[in-house]
Amino acid sequence: MMSRLLRITIVLAVALASVSCAAVRAPVVEAERIAEVLELRRGVWVADVGAGKGEWSEKLASRVGDAGHVYATEIDEDDVAEIEDRIDRAGLGNVTTVLGEVNDTGLPDACCDAILLRLVYHHFTEPPRMRESLRRSLRPGGLIAVIEIEPQGHWPELDGVPDRGGHGIAPDDLVSEMTTDGFDVVARYATWEGGEDRYCIVFRR
Repeated sequence: MMSRLLRITIVLAVALASVSCAAVRAPVVEAERIAEVLELRRGVWVADVGAGKGEWSEKLASRVGDAGHVYATEIDEDDVAEIEDRIDRAGLGNVTTVLGEVNDTGLPDACCDAILLRLVYHHFTEPPRMRESLRRSLRPGGLIAVIEIEPQGHWPELDGVPDRGGHGIAPDDLVSEMTTDGFDVVARYATWEGGEDRYCIVFRR
């Protein structure tokens, strides 16, 4: 007869395995959704603006293949160096890192068919200038997926960003700001991977 201790051990092992699988699966599911909403396929040129450590740039690069290209932008030289190390380790030759500025992506004009802004927009200290930069870098008809979070009043405030009621931006405020500068709403997703307050809105130039 199985001892009580052994039963508890098995239950805990199964629970931990389930959590681990869910943690691994979550980025995979989100990557699939990003690829779908941005209409990514082989040969597409895409930018990951505010790429962080390069995790999503790597995923995008695998998606668009050698015929496509990824621009990974960050405003900190150390972050850019870390992205380059990551891409080198992954053996990817279709990624260009870009050192941007707080008011400019640093991207070439008309370089992209699509742009990903994942939890980045609410960090912009000069949103109008960044929107202008985004628009310049996007080809006519190109798509931008903005993944964001509703304002979180209990999170630390961000220095220099517009006051929108907390760390984040409301969907209607995002739409208002983007459409002011020549972007049309293509789709709105009220729920998104990573938390109940996350959402995604896709715009077209």
